[in-house]
Formats: sequence, structure tokens, C-alpha cells
Amino acid sequence: MKKLFALLTALALMLSLASCGGQKSDSENDAENIQNEQTDSSEQEETAPEETTPEETAPEETEPGTDGEEQMPEEQPDEQPAPEEETPQAQEGITLSRTDFTLFSQGSTYRLEVTGAKDSPVFVSSNPAVATVAKDGTVTAVAPGAAQITVTAGDHTATCVVRCRWEKPAAEKPEQKPEEPADNASSDSVDLQAFYDDMTSTYEFQTLQAFSGEILDSYYPGMSEVDTKQCLIMGTMMSMNNGEFCLVEVSNSSDVETVKAILQSRVDYMAESGAWYPGPTELWTNSSRVVSNGNYVMMVVHESCDDIVDAFNEYCS
Repeated sequence: MKKLFALLTALALMLSLASCGGQKSDSENDAENIQNEQTDSSEQEETAPEETTPEETAPEETEPGTDGEEQMPEEQPDEQPAPEEETPQAQEGITLSRTDFTLFSQGSTYRLEVTGAKDSPVFVSSNPAVATVAKDGTVTAVAPGAAQITVTAGDHTATCVVRCRWEKPAAEKPEQKPEEPADNASSDSVDLQAFYDDMTSTYEFQTLQAFSGEILDSYYPGMSEVDTKQCLIMGTMMSMNNGEFCLVEVSNSSDVETVKAILQSRVDYMAESGAWYPGPTELWTNSSRVVSNGNYVMMVVHESCDDIVDAFNEYCS
């Protein structure tokens, strides 16, 4: 019995030892669990993603009443460039290829070229009986004498003197009138300068100056070629031309009509286009006179032109 009890006890002990050998003690299990938790915690710390702070974005600004809809900027009109300032007659003006030339036979021609014209040029002859001018600037000789060709383009003008020189056929020469003895007697002449001084002190004229040389040929073409005893051509080169005053005594009575034609050409040109402004144009048209008394010829442009004509006739008689 004792042997059986001892055997059973030994067997129970062996089973108990076998059971204990396959399991860890509670303390070992606790220690292992703590170590595992620490390991998991450190792994989690190493692998945990970095916290990211969401970027703060400023709310889009919207105009009231648009419910947050994006507003397109209003289209601004294209700025127009400021116009360039015009320099007063930094406007270059216009020029002609010639300012003076001569044609030596009837029907001969010369074409004037215009430089600097922005507008279509318009040509005018002061004396078509001597020389005509076509639209393209071609000047044609008609008869001996002189004429002024004026070209206008916009606000600009230029002039050229054309001289026609050749002998007329004998049959065409006008009959020469016998010269009057008084023609060469300077002692019988009246003083035109004194008459001019008297009229300009009695009636108000704008400032006038004596024309001579190239200026005379430009404004009164042909006048310098006439044989005169006294020649007082008083004019102005101002654009606002309010009158001129001319007094001439010819040496030969046959030249009276020639001088009158030259003076009348000046009047016609100024009345048609040369005076530019309405007031002066009206003055040249309605208050201009070209008259003669014997060998004396007068052109006057003035509001009191008829009174001056009366004084001229009385003075020269």
C-alpha cells in the first residue's frame, strides 16, 4: 500500500513538473508583457506620422451681394494716346522746284514740282494771259510778260515767278502811240510820295512797307520790268492782309494799261484765295480800286477807296 501511494505520489509529481515546464510563471509573463508593451509603444512613437497643421487660407474676398461668386474685373477701355502737339509751323511748309524761271517761246512749258505737300496742291496763275498753269503744275507760256504761280496745299503756300520773253511777230506788235512831251519832263510830275503821306495820315491803313527787288517781283510780277518815273508799291506780307496802296508814274503812256493789268492781277488773286480770312477777302473784293489819270496809276484797297480815288484824280489833274 505504501508502495502504491508512493508511486502515485511520484506520478502526480511528475505530471505536475511536466505541466509547470510548459508554462511560464506569472511573474515571467508579466515581465514579458511589460517589455512587449514598451516595445510596441516605442515602435508606435517611431512610426507615428508627423502631425500636420492645416494651412490657414484666408477666405476669398467677395463683393457684397455676389454670394461668393468670383467677380471678373471690369474691362478698362484702352487708353488713347495723347495727341502729339503740333509745333507751330514746325509744320515744314511746302516748296517749289523753282522760284523763278524764264520761257523763251510761245507754247513752251515747264513743270513745277511740289515738295512737302500733305494735301493735294492747287496751282493758280496771277496772269493767265502771260502764262497758264495746269493741275499738275505744268506752266505754259502764252505771251511775253511775267506772272506769279502760286501753289496752295492745306495751310501752306509757295510762289514762283515765270517770265515769258520773246519778240512778238511784227504784225502782232501794238501800234505805238507817239510819246507825249510831258512823259520825259520830270518837272511836270506830281509828287506821289507826298500824296501817299497825305492819304495815310488822313485814312488809317495797317502797317505797310515798300516792296522792291525780289519781293516786288514775287508779289507784283512784271512791275520791275516797266520803265517808271515814280513807283511806290506799298504792301504787307502779313497773313491778315487788310489792304495795300500802290502809286506809279510810267515813263511811257503805252505802259499805263500794262501797270493796271499787273495791279488788277494782284487784286484778283487776293480776292479769290490770297487774303485767306473772311474780312480781308471781303475788303479785297468790294473795296479795291485800280484807276489811272494820265500817266499815273493807282491801286488802293481800303474801306474809303472811293474817297481816295476822288482825291487822286484831283491831285493828278
